[in-house]
Amino acid sequence: MDQVTSFDWARIFVGEQPLFFIGELFLRVVVIYIMALLLLRLAGKRSRQQLTTLELLLVIALGSAVGDVMFYPSVAILYTVIVMLTILILQLIIEKFKRRFPHFDKFVDSKPTLIIKNGKFVDDGMNTENLTKAEVYSSLRLEGIRNMGEVEYAYLEIPGQISVFKFEKGQERDGYVLVPYQEE
Repeated sequence: MDQVTSFDWARIFVGEQPLFFIGELFLRVVVIYIMALLLLRLAGKRSRQQLTTLELLLVIALGSAVGDVMFYPSVAILYTVIVMLTILILQLIIEKFKRRFPHFDKFVDSKPTLIIKNGKFVDDGMNTENLTKAEVYSSLRLEGIRNMGEVEYAYLEIPGQISVFKFEKGQERDGYVLVPYQEE
């Protein structure tokens, strides 16, 4: 490990790289941010659990940016500030694109997926989201659902939760019992 001089203000704030490195740093952030966005999008809704794709990406990117400057003396604060500002600018640009172009918004955040219709699983939705029946049963029980026949529609929402629409009282159907067996 190289010898580090404590409180070397030039190294701490500006770093030891040539100023042209700032352009490379900007390019690195843009490339990694886009790659992370694509990977999170491919990972699906359940990997995010209550965060949108962009919120999770922001947390990961900022966490990585601020973490390096705290632990590695060769990483200057200026580099971290540039990374953080670049991430913020990318975030703002993407949010503007989402508002302006609905197809881009659907690509970034997708849309809710129908997983139950009239008390029966929708196989396409379950397969697309890689959900198991056990995961859905658990979520339904947390919503107070005792029987699949109570569910008119259920969707896997963008942040990863399952929203449930019940049949009107008296319209329920027979269905799979969700209450686990309990010994008395």
